[in-house]
Amino acid sequence: MPRSAVRSPDVIRQARHLLRQGTVAMDMLDPCIGRSWQRCLAQGVLPGGTHEIPRLSQTELKDLRESHDTLLKLSDPLLAALAGELKDCQLVLTSRDATVLKTCGRRYSLEPRLDIAAGIQLDERWFGTNAPAVAMFEKAPVLVRSSEHLLFPDNPVSCVAVPLLDPDEHCLGILDLTFDASFLYPEHYLGRLEQVARALKRDMFVQRHAAHWILELQGDVMAFDGSCAALLAIDDDGVISGHERQTIAMLGVEITQGTDIEALLGQPWARLKRQCRDGAELLAIQSPSGTRMARLHAPRRWRGAVAALGRSTSASVAVEKSGRVRPGLDCLVAGWDPQQAREAWRAVRVLKAGLPVLLQGPTGSGKEVLARGLHEETGAQGPFVALNCAAIPESLIEAELFGYAEGAFTGARKGGYRGRLLEANGGTLLLDEIGDMPLSLQARLLRVLQEKVVTPLGEHREVPVTAAIVAASHRHLELEVASGNFREDLFYRLEGVVVELPSLAQQSSLVEQIHELWQRLERQYQRKVALDGVLLERLADYPWPGNWRELRHCLETALVGLEPEASRLDLEDLSPRWQRKLKDVMPGSLGQSTPVPAAAEPSDLAIRELTLQHMQRALTAHDGNMSAASRALGISRSTLYRRLQQARR
Repeated sequence: MPRSAVRSPDVIRQARHLLRQGTVAMDMLDPCIGRSWQRCLAQGVLPGGTHEIPRLSQTELKDLRESHDTLLKLSDPLLAALAGELKDCQLVLTSRDATVLKTCGRRYSLEPRLDIAAGIQLDERWFGTNAPAVAMFEKAPVLVRSSEHLLFPDNPVSCVAVPLLDPDEHCLGILDLTFDASFLYPEHYLGRLEQVARALKRDMFVQRHAAHWILELQGDVMAFDGSCAALLAIDDDGVISGHERQTIAMLGVEITQGTDIEALLGQPWARLKRQCRDGAELLAIQSPSGTRMARLHAPRRWRGAVAALGRSTSASVAVEKSGRVRPGLDCLVAGWDPQQAREAWRAVRVLKAGLPVLLQGPTGSGKEVLARGLHEETGAQGPFVALNCAAIPESLIEAELFGYAEGAFTGARKGGYRGRLLEANGGTLLLDEIGDMPLSLQARLLRVLQEKVVTPLGEHREVPVTAAIVAASHRHLELEVASGNFREDLFYRLEGVVVELPSLAQQSSLVEQIHELWQRLERQYQRKVALDGVLLERLADYPWPGNWRELRHCLETALVGLEPEASRLDLEDLSPRWQRKLKDVMPGSLGQSTPVPAAAEPSDLAIRELTLQHMQRALTAHDGNMSAASRALGISRSTLYRRLQQARR
C-alpha cells in the first residue's frame, strides 16, 4: 500500500473493521499504532468497548508528584512558556507509567464527560491506544491521529508525545501535546516536543555539573540551536568530568572521565577560559570524524531549557508571546567585528551593575532587537519595556516616561499612571531615539540616572527606580551635543559603553545570517522551503539601505506569498519590484563569482563557499589590496585575514 494512504481516516476505518474480527492489519497502520492495537487486542480492549478509567486519589497523586519532584521542577517553567506559545493546545505531563501528573493550556475531551486531568491513568488496558502510552512502550516520539485512538475513534483531537529521558537514558516521564485534529502539520508539534525533551535532558546534565565548564558540540556550523549534538563537562583544570553518550560516536575518539581537554581541543585551556569570559567562545575542533563546531560556556552560564525552547540556528533565543523565535545575543553579533561584539558583551555586564548603555546605529539595524538581547542576557526578572521618544508628542512624553498622580492634569487617568520607568522596574527600559527627547526632559532623565529615583507628575514622593536603562539613537549624539540639540552632561552619562551597530552591508557573514533568518521564518510559518543558492548570493550582494528591517520584510513577504505547494524560493518567485532590485545587483560589483547551481539547496559547505567568494570578489575588485578590500566589506584587515583562513579550511 502506498505510504500516502497509510493513516488516512478511510484506511483506519477499514483496519478498525478488521480488528473487530480479531485481525490487526499491520499493513494499513503505522507500525507503532499497529503494535498498540495488538497489545489492546491481547488484553481484551476492543473498539466500542467500555472500560472504567482509574483515577488516583488526592493522597496517591500527591505521593506520585513527590516521587517525580525533579521532573516537575525542571518542566514547570518550560511548560508555562510552551503553553503560552501554543495557545490552542493542551500539554499533558505524565509519570513514567503514563499517569497524568499535570496539564496546562486549553482543555480537550476525547468524548463528553472525559477530560484529561491529573491523576488519570492512561494505560492501554483502560484507555486504549493513546500517545503517552504508546510513547512509553515504544521509548520514542509518536503521533496518534484522532481515528487511531482505539476506544475513541470519533474524538476531535490528535496527539503527539515524547519520552523525557535523563542523561543516563532513564525515562522520567512522558510529555504529550493534544491539539485539534484538523491541524495540517502535526509533525511540527512532534518536532517541538522532541526539542523540549532534548533541552530538558541537557539541563539535567548541566545541573549535575553546575560548577564546571560546558562544551556544546555541534556537527553543523549553521545549527547552534536546542538540538546541539552533545555536551562535555570540564572542570577548572581542564579535565573532563562528564559527557553525554553520543559524544564518543560523534567525535570518533575515546573519551573517559579524567581525559585532558587540551588533547581534544588542540588549544591551551587557560587561553580558552580567558576568551570565554567575554562571551561564549566559538571553536572548531578537529576529530577523526571531521571538523566539529563547538561553543564553550563558563560555569553557571548555561541558558537553560526555557531559552532553548525556541532556539533556531543561534546559540540562544527567547520566545515572544506571539510564538515567534527571537535570536539571542551571540547570534545577533555573529557577523560583527570582534571588537564591536566584545562591546556588546561588555554592555551586558554594565547593565547588570545598574549602569546605562547607549546603542548607536542606522535605522533598521536592529537596535531594539539588540536591546532585547541584552535584557535576556542579564537574566533580569522584570519586563523589557520600550519607549520611542520620537513617536510620542512632546506634551505627553514626560507623563508617559515618569508617570503621574490622579488629577495631575486635565485628562489624567483615574488612579494615575506608573509611567514606563516604573513599569520596567527589575527589568530593562529602552529609550529608543533618545536624540529626539526634548532638552527639558533630558535634564529630568539625567537626575533619574544619577539618583535612581523618580517623582511622578503631581506627586511629591520619590519612588526608587531599579530598571536598567538602554538608550538608542540613529543620530550621532556627539554631533547633536556640538549643535546644542542634546545635553552634554547626559551624553557623558550614557557614553560609558557605546555599542555601535554595523549596517547590514558592513557585516562579514551576511550569507550565513540570511540563511539563519530564513530558517527562523520557516519555523515561524511552519513551511519547509529551500532558498535557492543564486538568490542567496544576490541577497548577500544587495546593499540593504533599510538594514535588517528591510531584509526581514523582503524574506517574510516572499515566504508567506509563495504558493502552498512550492518547495523552493527562486529569484523569479519574488515580486517584480524585488526581482528588478536584485537583478540590478551586479555579481561583479565586487568581482566575478562562480554561480551556485539553482537546483541545490545551499548546504553548509556551499554557504561557506559563498562567503569565501564574497571576500574573494572584494579582493579581486581591489587588486588584492587587503586594506581596501576589508574597508569595502566593512571589517578590519585582521578580521578579513582570519575569515579567509577559516573559509579555506
